Amino acid sequence: MSRRILTMDSFLLDIVPMLATIFLTICYFPQIVKNYKTKDVSSMSMPFWILLIVAISLLTVNAFVIFIKFGTFGYLVTEILNLALAVTVLAQVIIYRKKKK
Repeated sequence: MSRRILTMDSFLLDIVPMLATIFLTICYFPQIVKNYKTKDVSSMSMPFWILLIVAISLLTVNAFVIFIKFGTFGYLVTEILNLALAVTVLAQVIIYRKKKK
């Protein structure tokens, strides 16, 4: 049986992104829940969320290349989750602004 030794590379490419994913998820959820409960997104900037999604999409492509080249999935998981959560907030902004009109 082969034991996998934790190297600095595997720590930086697998463990750190997973920790980032946990903190990222914790950061998004209070906002998503608040938006859902209050349906008030009037102070949220739609251009910010659109540009953020474009940026995260580009980072996801980069993370996919890292996955293909090095076989490390940490950044890819982080960016996919980040993208999904940002799209969720943008969807809330669009839907709840339409309902206010």
